[in-house]
Amino acid sequence: MSAEAKVVVMLVLTSCVSVCRSAVVDAVPTEQASLESVVSARVLPFGESQVSSAVFSLNEIDRMDVAADEAWCALGSRAEYDAYRLDMRAKMLAAMGEMPPRTPLNARTVASYRRNGYIIEKVIFESMPGVFVTANLFLPCNGGKHPAVVMSCGHSATGKDCDIYLRACVIAAKNGFVALMFDPYEQGERRCYSIGSTRGHVQIALRAEMIGWSMSLLRVWDGMRAIDYIESRPEVDARRIGYMGQSGGGTMTALMETVEPRIRVAAPSCYLTSLSALCHVMGPQDGEQNIYGQLSFGLNHTGYVLIPDIPVAVTCKFSDMFPYYGTRALFRTVETVERKIGCSGRCWLNDVPGPHGWTEATETSSIAFLARTLIPDSPDPRLAKNETRILDVGFDLAKEDLGLAADERGCTSDGATKNLPGFRDIYEIIAERGAAAKAIRKRLSANEKAAVARRLAVIPTLADAAAKTKDWRVGIIDGIEVTRVVVQYPDGAMLPAVYLSRSGVSGLPVLVASAKGRADGLRIARSYVDSGRPVLVADVTGIGEIGREKFIFYFAKERPDEGLGAMQYLIGKPLVGRRARDLLVLGDWLKRRAGVAPELVATDFLAIPAVHAFAADRSAWFAVRIVNQPPSWEEVLASRPPDMTYYADLVPRAYMVYDWPELLDNAH
Repeated sequence: MSAEAKVVVMLVLTSCVSVCRSAVVDAVPTEQASLESVVSARVLPFGESQVSSAVFSLNEIDRMDVAADEAWCALGSRAEYDAYRLDMRAKMLAAMGEMPPRTPLNARTVASYRRNGYIIEKVIFESMPGVFVTANLFLPCNGGKHPAVVMSCGHSATGKDCDIYLRACVIAAKNGFVALMFDPYEQGERRCYSIGSTRGHVQIALRAEMIGWSMSLLRVWDGMRAIDYIESRPEVDARRIGYMGQSGGGTMTALMETVEPRIRVAAPSCYLTSLSALCHVMGPQDGEQNIYGQLSFGLNHTGYVLIPDIPVAVTCKFSDMFPYYGTRALFRTVETVERKIGCSGRCWLNDVPGPHGWTEATETSSIAFLARTLIPDSPDPRLAKNETRILDVGFDLAKEDLGLAADERGCTSDGATKNLPGFRDIYEIIAERGAAAKAIRKRLSANEKAAVARRLAVIPTLADAAAKTKDWRVGIIDGIEVTRVVVQYPDGAMLPAVYLSRSGVSGLPVLVASAKGRADGLRIARSYVDSGRPVLVADVTGIGEIGREKFIFYFAKERPDEGLGAMQYLIGKPLVGRRARDLLVLGDWLKRRAGVAPELVATDFLAIPAVHAFAADRSAWFAVRIVNQPPSWEEVLASRPPDMTYYADLVPRAYMVYDWPELLDNAH
């Protein structure tokens, strides 16, 4: 058909429903079978765990993670190393998005406490206008200029006021450091919604990604403004600043040491491993821990240690949920590169027994490592690597100096920055940025908009997809001829489908892709088949028979495909684009079989890849029909948790140019 192909959009319901895998059963003899059982029966060999889409994404992540390490190891000189790391930093910053403007911190101290050997100030500053950051500042009592350490906490609900994080600040202050620990978004006094920190970080991340920001950018920006604040203090020597944190704070430390040149030494704990190992064991983590397309330009966890060119102490635990074997592999690469460029021993692997989390020993050893660079004549903790471990024996945090008693904690009167005058919700700020982007969008023709959609969603042509197909007749059930169809891509990933047609009838063909899998697809397809139209009922990437995940991602109950979407985000090929490719390949098979371009029917969130498939090649389709249309990206930006959005439905930065329903327009 021509570019003026008819578009039919049917909105059966307005809300997106939860996804579930269709039942996949072993093949049933056709003489005993119902149409439902045959369509639902397993098409591919070996079973779900062997052919799931996640396996092939993991294979690609494995390959890209190894290639990233090999690129570092191929550097032959200090000059090559410097050129490579600076280029990698520039690519990382570009992927994270445009930094906000530096605005006044408007910092104020709201309370102060004198302790034995140190002082605590409770501080509030603004990382952006109305974005209040609550922090604890620990100061040594003796005068003069001191080195400083900014600390980032993990995903504790109480944020900076968690006991173990307060203890880290006490240790730092007693060792001569000014220490600042601040609350992240959706933690401590910055909690605005009741969905938890990891979910909150993902929801901020996905909305930010639509408009040219990212959660890694927003978190790093808080860290940079924290350094701005610490530099403003008369007690601090701005030439001697370190950074440390554990778990989510280990992530922040890794990001900050990579992009912030004011940091002289860093100690990330309980985070760095290999991306491959992480994805196999737990899958990608929350918003700030993923940078769009980072593996496509060679950025893995090894890069977080090698890009900064500063001393870095990587603390890992034998029984951590972040795989220990991945951290050891990472550090072997670091040591190889250090030897080749002539700086062996700059970084330190502090591998210790125990499960995930900071302890007295690891906090103390991290501070000692920072002191080696920032405080003259400090002993090198690497020379006595095991000495601090005994600190954990018989240790009782409840009996230790934490600086603040339970009733002394908090910078705000009611424990919530959202109630401060002038407070601005980050969701509101992101939505305003989206509205501003929409207001200045260039008016594009349908062809121009389609070209942008193909590029941003990374939709290959049919030739580039290089798919092979195989089909075989199963039999006739209730007068309907059943044919099984398999699509295979060059990487081995496959799509299962079932073709249904009535003998002697040749109506307009239909491709049905249900977000709930083929069994639900058949429910939609029956009316078409009964009216004499041939139908291909298919599972696309991450759906139905090929939808099993290897790990339990955060949103598994709502969207089992969300871990797959997050992995594709790391790879730099959105799941929306991959599914659009699937629909184009399946539609091409159906077009060749029936001799005419088919109608495409997609349900729920599969509407988003469906309209991208339509935009990518309008001649491939007679019509597009959407059942249960999900929210537009504009509606997502206007929503607040617990209204959820997902990696699987995201095309990063696309909203700066178009909203997904607009791809059905002839022009904009």
